[in-house]
Amino acid sequence: MPLPAPGMKKETTVNDDRITCRQLGQLIDGRDRPAAHAIENAARGVNAAEQAIRQNAAMIRAKLGEIEQRLGHGLSLSDLGELQRMPADLDRAVTLRQHHWQVLGALLAEAELDSLQPAAPLAR
Repeated sequence: MPLPAPGMKKETTVNDDRITCRQLGQLIDGRDRPAAHAIENAARGVNAAEQAIRQNAAMIRAKLGEIEQRLGHGLSLSDLGELQRMPADLDRAVTLRQHHWQVLGALLAEAELDSLQPAAPLAR
């Protein structure tokens, strides 16, 4: 994936998530090919897993909202089978995210890892 052009206002991200193309480029620049490939795969894996976590959480929230609505209208709740698999899907995505972070932890220096973490929220 090409790196963003200099001067772009909004930084594009890999898989529209945490680790940006610029960050990924900085992490793999100057590394040997196997290490760069492993870092890129792990970074893309983190982003994909975080996207899956967000999607699964949104589906669970939507399904819970539907359940509350059906309860409020006195309707049947017999078609909740899909809800039963949703936590397992979420758990798999969380586990996969952790795996990719562990790979990055093994390949990157502490300062490089720290650069990928979101800024701490401002105290109010």
